[in-house]
Order: sequence, then C-alpha cells, then structure tokens
Amino acid sequence: MSWIRETDAAVPAVIKCMSINPDLMAAVQNLNTNATFGSSALTRTQEEAIATVVSLLNRCRY
Repeated sequence: MSWIRETDAAVPAVIKCMSINPDLMAAVQNLNTNATFGSSALTRTQEEAIATVVSLLNRCRY
C-alpha cells in the first residue's frame, strides 16, 4: 500500500538474543504477560491504560 512508510526499526538486543530460541522467547513473553496482566481487580483495559501512561512518563520507546 502506497501510504505505508517503511522504517528501519531497531530491534532491541534482548529480543535478538531470545529470537534464537523460540521456546525461551515464548516463556519470557508468557511470564511478562502474567506478571503484568495477571489476576487483578482492574480490567485489562485499565491495566493497559496505566502501562501506557507509565511508559510515556518513563519515555519508553516500546
């Protein structure tokens, strides 16, 4: 599609390292998902909103 611009997105080194072992990458992603969005009184939408604001305040590029 002509309106889509391609970019050279830098892949973080940690992702490059884990991409060698797909099982490890899946396990880390699963751990991160459960730790970040595990059982909570908040809805997933609320958790995502909080995570977005925290990332913005931390000037996180991800």
